[in-house]
Amino acid sequence: MSTENRETDFQALESKLFEIIDLLETDLLKFVEPTNSVEQREKFFEAWKKGNEYNPRFTYISKNPIFSHFTITPEYARIMKELNEIEIEERGLGKLIRKKKNESLKRMEFIRSIGSNEFTAKTISFYGRPNKKLVNEAFEILESTPNEKEKKTISAEKAVEIFNQEFQKRGIEWQAIIDENISPHAVTLPSANTLKIRGGIFYSREEIKRLIVHEIETHVYRHLNGKIQPFRLFLQGPGADWLLSEEGLASLNEEIFFKKSSERLRELAGRVAAVDFAQRNSFYNTFRYLLDFFPAEKAYQLTQRAKRGLSNTSERGGLTKDYFYFAGRKLIMEFIERGGDLKRLYYGKISAEDTFVLDEIPELVKPKFLPKYGKKISQLKKEFKNSTQNSGNKKKRG
Repeated sequence: MSTENRETDFQALESKLFEIIDLLETDLLKFVEPTNSVEQREKFFEAWKKGNEYNPRFTYISKNPIFSHFTITPEYARIMKELNEIEIEERGLGKLIRKKKNESLKRMEFIRSIGSNEFTAKTISFYGRPNKKLVNEAFEILESTPNEKEKKTISAEKAVEIFNQEFQKRGIEWQAIIDENISPHAVTLPSANTLKIRGGIFYSREEIKRLIVHEIETHVYRHLNGKIQPFRLFLQGPGADWLLSEEGLASLNEEIFFKKSSERLRELAGRVAAVDFAQRNSFYNTFRYLLDFFPAEKAYQLTQRAKRGLSNTSERGGLTKDYFYFAGRKLIMEFIERGGDLKRLYYGKISAEDTFVLDEIPELVKPKFLPKYGKKISQLKKEFKNSTQNSGNKKKRG
């Protein structure tokens, strides 16, 4: 088969898959962020200061009508049937298309479950959850790393100005805006070419620099490079594991370009602890638990991130995605140790484990947007090797 015919066949198959997917809105972050988070935060702290327990009641944006009655509408049955009937070979692009198909089936069910009793089971099915080893590593950091506070003097309004200047400097047609309801400090919305900055708080200069690397030079760059590929899979990601690699790459990029921040490292470890504890406890109890490691404002933010997706946060469970940052950093570091090239992760939304597929797709376009790594990666590998040896020596002495 000629390259031209091969490309046409795969594009037809991919087109059929996305034709079905496009019938629904599948932007998880859009649906899982509470719409009343500011109001519920105020209620929580009012109660807490009086010594009373309060568990927020979160509301979410309305979903596509088809999501409301997924199990009974003929249209949903038809969509699921068409997706399941798509036959795909298990190699090269075929493997990626199959991953996207399977991920899409899970994603539809996941979005449908937001705000329901089924949400926690669906989020674990989609994102997984941190294992015991990862949780223990997170706690080692929380208990041994000093809680050094960075001076926060930059308002959200000023942060938006800085990000818009960065977009302009790079020739990227995106915009930064303020949103007081989001849980993270920043969220990218590729479908709208928008970066949302959490309003009502202040940022340190170091934090802004890290966010530029994390949000623009990782999330936005990977999106823009995926957009120029001949296959849409590289724009939207072929499976949930691409996000684990992306968040890990974003976290590691911060470390590559800036000195390691104890505050940032503690936050990533805190996200793992929050996700793990929230699976067995209410919002209020998770918050109180995190107070042993963080001030009240940070403990609340970490708790809200871990309890997103629930309406009644007195229940156990919540969104498990936040362990990706800590686990993903380890995954990408191991990728580098095996000789992996970080630049290959910039062909679009692709996971570290799928980079070998790139060699089987001659039609791909080289990434246009890349961070300026230079010799920084070799230096990081050296530091990582030294820290691993030191860790091993400490265990031997113990």
